[in-house]
Amino acid sequence: MTRDNLPSDHQLIIDAKSGDFDAFRIIVQRYSNALLSVAYSVIGDFHEAQDVAQEAFLKCYNNLHTLKEPTRLGSWLYSIAYRTSLDYLKKKKATLTYIETTAKKSDNVDSWLEQHVIQESIWRALQTLEKKSKSAIILHYLSDWSMKEISLFLDLSIAAVESRIRRARETLKLHLTDDFESYFHPFRLESDFEQTVCEQVLRRAGHFYVPVTNKKQTTDWFFDHFHLRNSIHGNLKLESGHELYFLECQNHSPKKIPLLTFLVANANDLWLTLKNNGVHTEPIEENDLFGKLFVFYDPDGNKFNAVENK
Repeated sequence: MTRDNLPSDHQLIIDAKSGDFDAFRIIVQRYSNALLSVAYSVIGDFHEAQDVAQEAFLKCYNNLHTLKEPTRLGSWLYSIAYRTSLDYLKKKKATLTYIETTAKKSDNVDSWLEQHVIQESIWRALQTLEKKSKSAIILHYLSDWSMKEISLFLDLSIAAVESRIRRARETLKLHLTDDFESYFHPFRLESDFEQTVCEQVLRRAGHFYVPVTNKKQTTDWFFDHFHLRNSIHGNLKLESGHELYFLECQNHSPKKIPLLTFLVANANDLWLTLKNNGVHTEPIEENDLFGKLFVFYDPDGNKFNAVENK
């Protein structure tokens, strides 16, 4: 991903350390395919590499305070991803062979076998390369990064990166007859990976989050109807003291279960107010366990409960 019109790594780290979660989201967006490249270069399976890359980002978020030189964010992330990949291999306890587990998922055996043979051929060819040469060539095809960006991430000079990629291409061509370049492109990570990582981070940190299509619109909506205060990080603050994060996503499918439950002083009054303001609400119910409650929906169709505080 290009970095035009985006904050520098240095500024992102400063902002992320201060609690700006949007800054962390940009870090995930910027380095997703880079960490995937590192993980794949160690593990050799793109699906497992995605899990490892996600885990590496979680470690990054939890250890941001340990990064003393923000300008070295890329090489720091490389180290985390590489160590996480090695740990994954050590802990991996396979009960079935790769062919057994993968073949069962394929309806077209001939198509699966062809893909498997290509993957095995490319993986064997990659094993002839040195560690960072392997990461460099995979990153070159998985991302739109420039040689300078790759060099910063791998902590190498631009000349060294160019040389490694050139030699890696020559080596791969000796081992492969097919076009290996087109093999990597379908595995590039898109925005849904960033969304998954951010949701995992917030969930593990004990924060509340709501997937939305327009952060400002939803923030204004909650402020208007519930008069929530803003935190120092610009998020809405619940009465419990927790912050409510709105994660923007392009493809949003509301969950059937409520995302949050709000305790309210008077369910009847709030229901009537929301109804009069055009908010989609369901009728008030009497529940044996919770008492008086009703369901309402935000502009994106996310479901919430309002329970009268006894």
